[in-house]
Amino acid sequence: MGGWAGRCYPALGCRPPERLRKNRRHTPSVPALLSPGSLCRMPRSRSEQMSRIRGKNTEPELVLRRMLWHQGLRYRLHARTAAGRPDLVFPGPKVAVFIDGCFWHGCPDHYVRPRSSSEFWAGKLGENVRRDIAQTRQLEDLGWRVCRVWEHEVLEDPGRVARKVTRAVKAQKWRADDSWRVLRVTPLDREGTRERRHLRELRGRARSRAVTRIRSTRKWKRSRELGPSPYRNKGLRA
Repeated sequence: MGGWAGRCYPALGCRPPERLRKNRRHTPSVPALLSPGSLCRMPRSRSEQMSRIRGKNTEPELVLRRMLWHQGLRYRLHARTAAGRPDLVFPGPKVAVFIDGCFWHGCPDHYVRPRSSSEFWAGKLGENVRRDIAQTRQLEDLGWRVCRVWEHEVLEDPGRVARKVTRAVKAQKWRADDSWRVLRVTPLDREGTRERRHLRELRGRARSRAVTRIRSTRKWKRSRELGPSPYRNKGLRA
């Protein structure tokens, strides 16, 4: 133990010198500086927040899996395919389901460009979108039906998404919906309030386009049947 604490001073009757006693009164203790309450209030960096987000078994995954199971559909979780591991795999009808996070995969409605480390996150976004495109095309070339849904779709209306997946599994003829992605975002002013969002359709059915808009951090409206988010008080977002 550092300082005078724990030491014995025989000449002083086991009392520390007057100089040390004075310093003790004016030196804040470590628990006072780093109390549990102060640690909880310390803001987390963007990378710390992102590292706390789950990659598997997120809330949207659990919600959709539960609904499909109750409807009698049986699936495999994160099964290996020729193009990665989809969130849900139906081996018989060859259907792969991906539940894409709005931030990580460039949702046109809810992707928010980070203000810090912008080059790093821009590279991460472009990498993820290009991987989504390659995965989808590779699986479809092998005869798979690829059903990609956004996390906000599951949390807004899980029943609608479950019906969408059911059609992909059971329908004789099925066509995937168009799926637009934010490929990159360019700020248009110093404050970063106005931005140009460059969008790309996942399957190349339409030409890429750019949309100018005000930077927004709005969230989706959560379905009442799901109740409050279990991550709301933990600093986590599925």
